[in-house]
This record gives sequence, C-alpha cells and structure tokens, in this order.
Amino acid sequence: MVRKKETAFSLTDEEQQQQQHLLTHYHTLAESLRESTDASSIEHVLQELLQCTPELQQAIAKELSKEQHSDAADILLALHSVSPNKEVRKEARRALLRLETASIKPQWQAPQARTSVVEIKTANPPRFWRGQVSQTREQGEVVLSLYWEQGYDYTEVRSITFILDFWRDGVRELILETHSKRRVLESIEERQVTTSHAFVECTLAEGKRLIEEALATNTWRGNQPAAEYRHHSNTLNTLIFQAQDIGRDRGLTFMYPEMDAQETAINFVGAWSIGDYGLTYDLLSRDSTLLKDITRTEWIEQHRRWSDEARPARLMLTFVQEHEAPQSTLWLPSSATSSQPKRAEVEIGWSLELSETMLSGALAEMPLGTAINKETGRHWFWSKYTLVRENNEWRVQRFHDEGARLQGLPITEIQQQITRREEEVEAKAKQPAEDMQSLLDELTRGFYQILHYYDALIALVPLDRQPCEAATGRAMALGNPERAMVYLQRLTERFPERLEFNMRSLAGTYATYAFNEAVANIPGRREHFLELAEATLRDLLELHNDALNHLLLAELYSSQERNEEAEEELHQAEALNPTTDEQGSIEANLGALAMRREQMATALAHFERASKLVPNHPGIWFNLGFVHRLLGHMETAASHYKHAIELEPQDIRPYSELTAINMNQQDQQEARRVVEAGLAANPDSAHLLALHASVLHVLGEERAAQRQLEQAERLDPTLEIVQATRQQLELEKKRK
Repeated sequence: MVRKKETAFSLTDEEQQQQQHLLTHYHTLAESLRESTDASSIEHVLQELLQCTPELQQAIAKELSKEQHSDAADILLALHSVSPNKEVRKEARRALLRLETASIKPQWQAPQARTSVVEIKTANPPRFWRGQVSQTREQGEVVLSLYWEQGYDYTEVRSITFILDFWRDGVRELILETHSKRRVLESIEERQVTTSHAFVECTLAEGKRLIEEALATNTWRGNQPAAEYRHHSNTLNTLIFQAQDIGRDRGLTFMYPEMDAQETAINFVGAWSIGDYGLTYDLLSRDSTLLKDITRTEWIEQHRRWSDEARPARLMLTFVQEHEAPQSTLWLPSSATSSQPKRAEVEIGWSLELSETMLSGALAEMPLGTAINKETGRHWFWSKYTLVRENNEWRVQRFHDEGARLQGLPITEIQQQITRREEEVEAKAKQPAEDMQSLLDELTRGFYQILHYYDALIALVPLDRQPCEAATGRAMALGNPERAMVYLQRLTERFPERLEFNMRSLAGTYATYAFNEAVANIPGRREHFLELAEATLRDLLELHNDALNHLLLAELYSSQERNEEAEEELHQAEALNPTTDEQGSIEANLGALAMRREQMATALAHFERASKLVPNHPGIWFNLGFVHRLLGHMETAASHYKHAIELEPQDIRPYSELTAINMNQQDQQEARRVVEAGLAANPDSAHLLALHASVLHVLGEERAAQRQLEQAERLDPTLEIVQATRQQLELEKKRK
C-alpha cells in the first residue's frame, strides 16, 4: 500500500515565529483548558491559536504530534472540538492518532453540552468561516471570495465574491450567494482545478484591506464601485467593515510567487505606468534604495499626485534583457547548497506618453527621456533594475538610469559604442537563425539601444547634423514613425541642408503615423497628424512650387477620400513640367480616382498611360488587371496579374486575384499552382494559406486543407478570409 504523502506547510517568517511562541507555551494552554466548562470557554483559551491562518493551525497540530506529552494531546483534542475549519480538524485528528500510537492520550475531556429532551433548533448568526483570493495581484486584479457560516448547525454558507481592479475600475463586480456548505466546498475545489491561477487562503482582515484598496482606486479615478456593491452596502458594513473579530493581516501581497526577475521588473514598469502604485511598492525589496523611509500610503499618495499632473498613458516596451548580477564573493553556509541566483539585473527599453510636471523630479525612479515627441508627449527611456530574492521571490532593490548615464560618457566613447554595436547588429543579421523570432528580438533590441546612444550624441553635439540623420534612418528601419518624427522635426528646424527632402519625409511620417492602427482609438489624434502633414506640405509648396510636392499633397488628400481636392492637385502637378516618373504617378493616381468613381473606361486609359511611362511599377499592372477583371476581360486581367507577380513576388494581391479567376473558370489545378507559387514567395501569409486551404477543400484534399487552415489561424485568426474558410470547411463537414 502506498503511503499518503504528508502535506508540507509553507509559512512566512512571521508565522514561523508565531508557531514557535505557541509551541513554547502549550503546557500553559493545556492547564487553562482543564478549567473550561463549555465550548465558549475552550474557544477563549485557544483564542490566539484560532486566530491563526488555517495553514498555521495545521502546521502547529503537526508539530504537537511530535511532543511526547499528554498536554499536547489535550490541545489537539480541544482544537478538534472547536475549530470551524474542516482541514484543521482533520489535521488535529491525525495528530491525535500519531500520539496514540506512542501510548499518549488526552487527560482532559471536552465538556458535554446539556441538551433538553426536545431540542429546538434556532438559526445561528453568520460567523466568518474562510476567505480565498487569487494570486494575481501583479496583473492589477484579484478575485476575492469571503465565506460566512450561518443557519441551523452552521450548515449553510453565505459567499461574497469580489472582482477587484486596482488600475481603474476599483470594485468592478460583486456576487452574493447562499448555498449549503457541501456545495460551497465542491465549488472551491472545482475552481482550483478549472482556473489557470491559484487561490490561497486569506483572513477577513486581508480581504478587508484589498477591498479598501480597490475602493480607494474608485475614489481616485472618480468612478463608483459596482452597482451590486452599492446595493448590498449595509450587509457589507455588517459582515466586513464593522466586524470585530477579523483575524490578523499578515501583509501578504497575493502576487504570483513564481515570477522570474524579468517578469517582476516588467510588472514594476507596467504598474508604475498605469497607476497601480500599491503594486509598485509591494514589488520593492525591504532595503530598496527607492523607498527612502516612505510608507506604503505615502508612496501611493505621492505618485498619485504626480500622475494627476503627468497623465501617463500608452506604455510601450521596446526591449527587455536580463543579466545575472554579480554575486557576493563572501562565502555563506547557504551558498554551498543554493543553486539559484540571489541577484539579477534587467534592462528595459520603454516609452510612455507624459505631460511635463515639476513633480517628476521628486520621484527617485523617474528616468530621463532621451528622446521626446513634442506632439504626442511620448518619452523614451532606458532603465536598468537590480533585483534581489526575498522569501524566495524577486523584488526590485535598485534603479539605474541608463539613458542618463550615456549622456555622461565622453563623445568619443559614445561614437565608438555606436560603431561597435552597429557592426554587431549587422553581423548577427547575416548569421543563419534557428529561431527567427529570437533573432528579430535581438536585432530590435540592438537597434533601439543604438538609438539611445544617438540621443546622447545629439544632446552633446547639437550642431552636428549627422547623428540626427542616422537616428532618423534607424527609427524608420524599426518602423517607428513616432520616434522618427522627433529627429525629422529637429532636422527641419535646425539644419537648412536637404530641407525639402526632410520636410517631405516629415510629412510622410506624420501621415504614416496618422494611419497607424494604434492611433485609431485615440480621439482626435489621426486628424491632428493629418493636419500636420497637410500643413508641412503646404509650407513645402511655398518653399518650392513643383510637381512632386503637389503630387504628394494629392496622395494625402486621396488617402482621406478628399477626391476633388486630390484631382485639383494632380492637375496642378501636370502643369508644372513633371518628370516621366512623376507623370506616371499622376496618371496612376487619376486612374485610382476614376476607379473610386466607378468610371472604369477612364481608369483604364489612365492606367495604360501610366504603364507606358513607368513600366516597372507592379502596382500599376495590378490595377490594370483589376480594371480588366471588373470589365470582364479575364484573359487580359490574368496576363497583367502575372506581370505584376514577376515585378513584385511579395505582393499577395495578384496571387489572390489570379486564383479567383482560375477557380471561377473551374481550373482548380491552375488555381492551386498559382497559390502555391504565392506561398513559396510568402510562406508566412495567413491570407494565402487560407486561400490554399479553400482550393484544397474544393479538390477534396481535406486533411491538407485542415493543415493549411490551422497554420493560417496560428498566424492571424482574425483575418476575414481565415474565418470565412473555417466556416466553409465546418459547413461542409455538417452536410456530410
């Protein structure tokens, strides 16, 4: 028979001290027990023990089973008699059995309650039974469940479950239910199995503290707690806020205990940026240099005052890199057996939109923004955090401002670092990669770190144009128009060289940022940057009234569907002696406007003229094919699509169009060849993978179709063609 594994109880340092205190005085407790006359007096004697957490009570019971004295058996019998917690009673019973095997039995007997001949059952008032909270505090949210026993024989349980949000919503949700104790125990066990995060026991005092912190969030954010909370406020006051016996608050944070150093540092930056300053305080080590003898309440109040003025928003991480910090060279007895590092360093490149405020100077952890976008308020930072282990959990001990450190380096050293790091990045880019994503992350980190070095160089040699131009190129290569415009604005404002080129680049960068998906949900921002783009191009036309500048303004208007204004700018460009390439672009844009107006014959004429002027432009050939397809000229359309593919194999549009033509003509094998050629050139295209799955499905190759569709879903499950193909396959399966 396999022996049941004994439970190991994980206690905090404070709980271990409390355990030692109670074990030292258990003989005194046993002596007091012998004077008890009823359950109430037993509870009074064991009051200090019963106020401990269930885990600590079980640990004490286990330790008492090792004491070779009848006083220990007396305490265990009393604990078994009056404890409201089932697990504690079971552990006390097990401990009694262990002592009994050593011929040690209780010398004290629990007093028997007198009962009348006819027992009259009365409903008992609620008494707190237990609490549970999810270990998700690092996510800015916890689920808190508090339980009270009530009813006849305390067989009924009233549960109140809170969803507490410490970022913005405060008390977001409240659910109040009453069930049998058996049903509640079943639901607790079921939740532990079905949820992805663990729930741990908490006292009423700890639950009260979490609720009050969430309510403080409601007050600060200016919103009300959930309607159910307000509806049951009297009940909550009675059971929680006005309760007398609420147990001890152990100061537990209820964060996920297995966070690594990198996750801890990221959560610190995230909480700091989003306004969860209670969490940032809890993520600091006890000896953190950031505390400066400030209490948790003072820390939260100070940072909320700063936040009200700075209005931090829209955190973005650019890179994260972890290093093992240098360990102490002093040998300690524990170091021989511990394989885990005690210190770590995590570097984080990040950015945040901020308003300038004098209060920033009062925050010890406030880094220097090495680049600042004056339009969005975004600041870019490079921070390094030293972390240490406390109670086997990572905590932030020190903050280092890498961005500020770079600006204190000699100019020659910064230049050498830029050269060395650029050579390293270029060498890595040429190496074959087993893990492409890891390589991309490494290259991105290298490029962003180089940008911070350029920021330092720009600050130290403000009259040198070259660092600004180099930084512009790096930012554009990273696909970061918001950062690129910082350098382009500086170039246009301070350097007359290449002014037209830089103004055109700045206008294009404004427009690119305006149509960025991240901007769509920010009220007024897209309109603001489109206005900036237009104003820059207008300024450029005053500087030089030529065809190219009118063409760029026309394209900006066209992107906003300001068709008449776009057409007017195109005709003005025509009148200013455009180059052959510029005239080709004018014709292509006029063709696009005609298509938008459904004037297909006019569009066709413009695109044909454009194809003769700039024959190597794949987009023109695609548009020619598209117009011919709409006019029903399928062979001509197919010919133009094939030519577009020859010019630009990475454009998936002509493959998709050509496949559709072949499928409509019932030439499934040719459709298959086309889409497979597209996948050979674009293996990570979710669109082409879904299209391939659809063709394979029509050809009856169901397993291959499923494989291709599953791969497409992994790449982009939200893509319309991916979802449509899934519906197509599922519908066909039901029909069979």
